[in-house]
Amino acid sequence: KEEFREMWRQFRLDVFRRKRIIQKNMDMYSLQCSALLKLNQAEKFKSYNEIYFPYNLDFRGRAYPIPPHLSNIGSDLNRGLLTFTKSKPLGNRGLYWLKVHLANLLGSDKMSFDDRANFTESNMDEIVNSVRDPFGGNRWWMKADDPFQALATCQEIVSAMDSGDPTTYECNLPIHMDGSCNGLQHYAALGRDRGGGKAVNLCDEDKPQDVYIGVMEVVKERVRQEAGLDLAYLQCKHVEELSKEEKLALKNHECAKLVNGMVDRGVVKRTVMTSVYGVTYIGAKKQIHEKLEEKLEESGLDIDEIEQEVRND
Repeated sequence: KEEFREMWRQFRLDVFRRKRIIQKNMDMYSLQCSALLKLNQAEKFKSYNEIYFPYNLDFRGRAYPIPPHLSNIGSDLNRGLLTFTKSKPLGNRGLYWLKVHLANLLGSDKMSFDDRANFTESNMDEIVNSVRDPFGGNRWWMKADDPFQALATCQEIVSAMDSGDPTTYECNLPIHMDGSCNGLQHYAALGRDRGGGKAVNLCDEDKPQDVYIGVMEVVKERVRQEAGLDLAYLQCKHVEELSKEEKLALKNHECAKLVNGMVDRGVVKRTVMTSVYGVTYIGAKKQIHEKLEEKLEESGLDIDEIEQEVRND
């Protein structure tokens, strides 16, 4: 009987793995098609001096470009390809903000603006190498969360430096200034919540605050406490002897031990950000599940073997 049970378990695991591989291949094919469509659109328009994007206004008054593939609010590839038609001289501070922008793209955005500019200057050799030989060199630009925008910024910085006078260099690269979880910013401002406002950078501080780090620390502590519980008395029992509550407690404990030490800012960011935009419980759980899956795969664990543990339904 135990032999057949093990065979059935292995069969179910193999079926799950097959479905998972098929889904992953479909996802990769979809991403490939999307990239090819973007590149195809860019190829068609590259000879034009300027192009225009028609916009729609939604019921909230938000403006969105109508083209589905190539637009200025699209993916990293889109934003790395597009520049403004009209360029302007960098002036006395333009190169500084290019350096800050590159540091932001490389994830060094939780420090003062001066420190970000210094970060870029300290990696100038990598920047030059990225421009001179983007695919055959060190590929430093690929470490960025938005690599194509990072490469475009590297090219602009090097061009400005090589011009002889960066202040007169004509630049048309968009430089982004992003808010800190805009939904929470609105709530904090409406409620005159100084603590919340400080967490989302509505207050004057020497260094940027990070609300996601605050949430991450709370989650890490709860996971640590759950993983540290002594449930040996439950583990000694046969699974059929456990009550529904005991099964859930044991499952939570095992899941906490599995992911303890893996919760970082990236795990909680998306869920915190979308919590003020109406994300559902199922949607939030899926976001966290995907991030933890990535962490577990990076650590060399077999995701298929522990899938049900991670889901923690």
